Amino acid sequence: MTAFILFFVMRLNGVEDAGLFSIASALAYQALTIGLFGVRNYQAADVRFRYSFKEYYVLRILTSALMYGVVVYYAFFQGYSPEKAAVIFSFSLFKSIDALEDVYQGEYQRKGRLDLGAYLQTIRYGISLAVLILLLFCVHDLSVCFLAASVVSLGIFYFQNRHLIKEFTNRKSKLRMDRLKDLLIATLPLCLATWLNIYILNASKYSIDKVLSPEMQAYYGTLVLPVFTINLLASVMYRPYISGLAEDWKSGNRDRFLKGCFQQLVVIVLLPAGISLFGWLIGLRLLSWLYGINLSSYMVPFLLLLFGGGLNTLAVFLTVVLTILDRQNVIFLGYVLSFLFCAAFSDSIVAASGLTGAGLVYAAASGILCIVYVGFLMHFLGKTKSALK
Repeated sequence: MTAFILFFVMRLNGVEDAGLFSIASALAYQALTIGLFGVRNYQAADVRFRYSFKEYYVLRILTSALMYGVVVYYAFFQGYSPEKAAVIFSFSLFKSIDALEDVYQGEYQRKGRLDLGAYLQTIRYGISLAVLILLLFCVHDLSVCFLAASVVSLGIFYFQNRHLIKEFTNRKSKLRMDRLKDLLIATLPLCLATWLNIYILNASKYSIDKVLSPEMQAYYGTLVLPVFTINLLASVMYRPYISGLAEDWKSGNRDRFLKGCFQQLVVIVLLPAGISLFGWLIGLRLLSWLYGINLSSYMVPFLLLLFGGGLNTLAVFLTVVLTILDRQNVIFLGYVLSFLFCAAFSDSIVAASGLTGAGLVYAAASGILCIVYVGFLMHFLGKTKSALK
């Protein structure tokens, strides 16, 4: 969605507005992690209904209220101009509806109807995006367009789910405050880990916002788009094998588990390498043509971002392996170390080296995750192998 909107903003409003949108989208997704609170996978896996939909719903109301407070802070208490604050606030409202809808989709999923949630979300996205693009053609005011699209998106969400959810829930269930508290405690680490991950991914954007211009923000936002292609394609390739890898480990079939992990690692290494080669040959020219800007002088940061995207994809796969091994604490440790690096050095590196520095920060942050996770996996698997002898 972000790439789609960025394309139209760049073409219809120009580079400066594209830069405003780029930082607005980063802050919106950062705030969204608080609204979502890492609950979705937890809710979908709760097939024994330890917690009722009412408890998930009330928790989402609380986290959404906190999210809106963070949105207000991001927009109006960081010294931004009124125009920039309005764009950040309005796009954050547009994205916040995802948090409201997500708890309904989670309930459909744990009742075996994941397809229903995807179908409804596709309709909402399609209509609201069509309205947004039409308004951009007519108005060219980002904040007005995002606010109007938010109203449309909220209305679609409400009318789609208000009656349907009643078919999937027990209306006689009562809210238990002790369970709500337990649910909050159980999902808080998931929220913190997701928040740190999004911060790490957007650290360069935050630094560009502080020390460079909106035009540089727009260029960076365009250069980083292929990175999401790497992550998406890799996840599609390895996700079907997760259950098999988990079963091999739990059943004690260590050799088959390691062989399966190695096969997926080969794919994860070759895929970014292929995309980076394509990016070096024609990818940058293709982006320049598509978005109508000259990116020819940014080959080095572009390749750094692609390399960082490969490292980030590897790190994400390693978190899956660590989860199978029931070592989630190491995942959080990796995020914390990478976050500390970004918080300490990102601004100075970007100020000194511009977009090349931004690419370097992204690659280094992802590299830290890989080093932590690879190091621990080698240590843990080595100990396991010794114990089996």
